Amino acid sequence: MKLLNFFYLIVFILLSSCSSLISNKKEINYKDVHLINKDDIKRVVTLTSLSTDIVSKISSEKLVAIPGSSLLNNNDEFIDLPRISQGRTPPNIEKIISLEPDLVIGTKGFHDKILKKLEDINIQTFSYELDDWDSLEENINLISSKLEINSTEKSREIINRNVKECLVNNNLNNNVSVVVLASTKPILSPNSKSWAGNLLKRFGFNSLTKDLDSKSEYRGYVNLSPEWLVKKDPDKLIIIQTRPGQYGDFEESKPFSNLRAVKSNQVYRFNYYGLINAGSLDSINNACSKLRQIL
Repeated sequence: MKLLNFFYLIVFILLSSCSSLISNKKEINYKDVHLINKDDIKRVVTLTSLSTDIVSKISSEKLVAIPGSSLLNNNDEFIDLPRISQGRTPPNIEKIISLEPDLVIGTKGFHDKILKKLEDINIQTFSYELDDWDSLEENINLISSKLEINSTEKSREIINRNVKECLVNNNLNNNVSVVVLASTKPILSPNSKSWAGNLLKRFGFNSLTKDLDSKSEYRGYVNLSPEWLVKKDPDKLIIIQTRPGQYGDFEESKPFSNLRAVKSNQVYRFNYYGLINAGSLDSINNACSKLRQIL
């Protein structure tokens, strides 16, 4: 069961190794598909919770379909919008085409195949990467521009209103050593090339894994040994939970029970969304708020 949980976590962390997105579906008659005027974007389909959130803050009336996500399902703002995917299932390309969108937004790597199919039938697409804070601001600007909104002004407004807990002094440096455990069996931690690593740097934390090279297929994350963690003995530990109560016995298990952070009650549990997977503007803001609290 632990190995299964770790597998699910890796799938979410890296948004990779996705199987064929269009398998076992009936063939689409592309000749019957409405050709879109690329300069007139009024109907947008989003494939991620973050892009959904961003578009809703820019021009919510243009959203015509969104992904199924726990971050969106309980939000009344999106209750009437159709879902084009659910959980780990790939987006339904036939359903997307039937909605005749002017723009479909997904992530690079994870949605490449389906976006290419849509481009082939003249539906405009936009794919993004999110590695650091600068890329978040850049993506908000680009999406605003595509929706014919004053991108610079709108981006500043969205940042100031929705992720204000993340606005910090760039010179902030408290030199507190920290290690983030995205998983404990095996021990997986973000380096500086990850979204989590960038947020830690933004708040001035001394992440002990920031300069470690990833020797695995998981870009931005490194495998640690228990011996390494005990030797480095960080001031604070952040444990990522994908469900309530996960890793509840961490402080009692050896050799971790001897860590300085455990003995001084400096072990903090963060939601997976916000620090590992950005998820939404609200989850990013919540993660920044918790980072402020443990400075």
